[in-house]
Amino acid sequence: MPRVAKTIIPRIRKSLRDRGLVASLFRSVLLPVHLIREYRGTKSLRLEREESEFDQAHGVDTEGEFGGWTYLSDLEISSPNWIEGNNYAAIEPERFERVLASLDIAFEEYTFVDFGSGKGRALLLASEFPFKRIIGLEFSPELHRVAEENIHRYHSERQKCRAIQSRNVDFVEFPLPLEPLVLFFFDPCQLRVLSEVVARIGQSLVASPRPVYVAYVAVQPEKDQLFNSAGFLEEIVRNTEMNFVIYKQTALP
Repeated sequence: MPRVAKTIIPRIRKSLRDRGLVASLFRSVLLPVHLIREYRGTKSLRLEREESEFDQAHGVDTEGEFGGWTYLSDLEISSPNWIEGNNYAAIEPERFERVLASLDIAFEEYTFVDFGSGKGRALLLASEFPFKRIIGLEFSPELHRVAEENIHRYHSERQKCRAIQSRNVDFVEFPLPLEPLVLFFFDPCQLRVLSEVVARIGQSLVASPRPVYVAYVAVQPEKDQLFNSAGFLEEIVRNTEMNFVIYKQTALP
């Protein structure tokens, strides 16, 4: 469950950096209240690995530890961006399939990249589509190791791509492959980090124009605005039932 002591200091530092002293002092009064509420909410949850139907069917472990969640404050992550990260939860198979079914592409020409891949469920689900290759980016060594085990153990009669890998890396630092891409986000981080990633996508497209699709699940208004105002992406699919949006690169100057 979330470790309060570990979380307070980094969040105060983040607030000082982002908002300044006065705003941070005001927020610091409320921060412990929020964290203690979060802690109490999870304290009653037993540490248990309840197997989902997906995990049972494929002999893998992709669920979170507490009510379906794995808290980043429970993990040893060297990247300072961990405080900007969102806690891990595995995406529902039906939701993921609806996202990829919305893409009208020749999958075999595209590389799938999952930003914040955690234990790798989206990677395994993506392998049921004939992608050229599949890459997961995860900055937690612990979650990365579980993902590697899951990739090794996974078996499905529907599997069409076996070129799957999890990389233990902060995705802000990951250079995008110079090939057609499907970039997948299951709301992995806060706006500041996401803004850096979007800027790097734009720089990569300027350097090497190519087809790129961005699929964002559980999008919030400020993040939706970030993609729509990027200048090199256009919205092509919006599914309010499943709460995801797909953007495609536009012609660059």
